[in-house]
Amino acid sequence: MSKYSLPLMLLLIAAVAQELTVTAAQELPEGFPKCKRDANFDKCLVDAVNVAIQQLKAGNKEFGIPPLEPLTVKKLVIDAGNAPINLRQALKNVKVHDMISTSKIQRYRTDLDKHLIICDSRTDRIEMIGDYEMSGRILLLPITGHGKANVTLINTKIEHRLIGEPFEKDGVKYMRLKDYRVSFDPKRVYMNFENLFNDKTLSDGMNRFLNENWETVFNELKVGYAKSFGIIFRELSNKLFEKVPFDNIFLS
Repeated sequence: MSKYSLPLMLLLIAAVAQELTVTAAQELPEGFPKCKRDANFDKCLVDAVNVAIQQLKAGNKEFGIPPLEPLTVKKLVIDAGNAPINLRQALKNVKVHDMISTSKIQRYRTDLDKHLIICDSRTDRIEMIGDYEMSGRILLLPITGHGKANVTLINTKIEHRLIGEPFEKDGVKYMRLKDYRVSFDPKRVYMNFENLFNDKTLSDGMNRFLNENWETVFNELKVGYAKSFGIIFRELSNKLFEKVPFDNIFLS
């Protein structure tokens, strides 16, 4: 072996090793419609995303997306600290039913130069079932308890505001979401918390009161729910955005 062979072999090995560390860009999951950035882009997105979210109901192992129907949430912590409601509500081991299967995207407004995506959707039913712990006051009434809970939103308008930022990987442009803001506007909310006050008669009476005054109660709690779901939606969305190049999602 010549005196030049070993250095050349080491350079070759290093070059191969460097090549192997480059992560191949992924495509959107098979069957996902794509939209071209033209005058029809926002309308195209409505149809494309309605198809895509239904395809993701069972999850996607390639992208690390868990099943979405039902969606499993380890914990939701909802705080409302202003009169007439001062309440801390923690929901654990939550199963969110029907959010995907009964959702329809209705409109998009996008500004991809600013990496901003806004969409409006309507969801017929969002049923959250899990274990709860709660303490505080509602309309001057003390409330405390722990047990099983069911919170169900009916005919809910949801605004999704996706705020992204660009980044590069191996010289290719991607986008990640740095914020995902959600607002909920339901037509009706039903609530049932078992074992309030550790007394069935008092529990039944408080649940009746909560459902008779659902609008006042939920209006104070919905910001907390929105923040919690915004975090969940951002994490799920980034499983796609951070792996698929920007131009592979939004065709130029």
